[in-house]
Amino acid sequence: MIFIVEMAASRAESCRRVALVLGLLLLAAGCTTETKELPQGPPREIRIINDAEVADGGRSITVRYWGTECEEFSDSEVDYGITQIKIAVYALVTTEKCQRSGLQQTVDVALDQPLGNRIVIDANTDTVVWSP
Repeated sequence: MIFIVEMAASRAESCRRVALVLGLLLLAAGCTTETKELPQGPPREIRIINDAEVADGGRSITVRYWGTECEEFSDSEVDYGITQIKIAVYALVTTEKCQRSGLQQTVDVALDQPLGNRIVIDANTDTVVWSP
């Protein structure tokens, strides 16, 4: 009888050790990090929108922002709210030393939803740039 009890205790200890090893393996697997290579090229910078004009029946907005001759439009992000639409405009700066700044740039931003009666806000400054 003592042999059976010792055998059961030994088996329980073995199960605990296996569970501990499996737990450590799972933890180690979850801790690995995958390195992601960042794209090379000019830095992407957010711009301040100073004016906007609604076009295409409220399905597009033309925004004007101040940039430089050493940059080009990159992309835009639109956040749709119930009473407002926030727009962020990004540019790729092609050189660190630029002679001429203060150049007004214009870009058309297509909307996934009609503008309706919502105001348009510059996402960088939270400033209203167009209202109905």
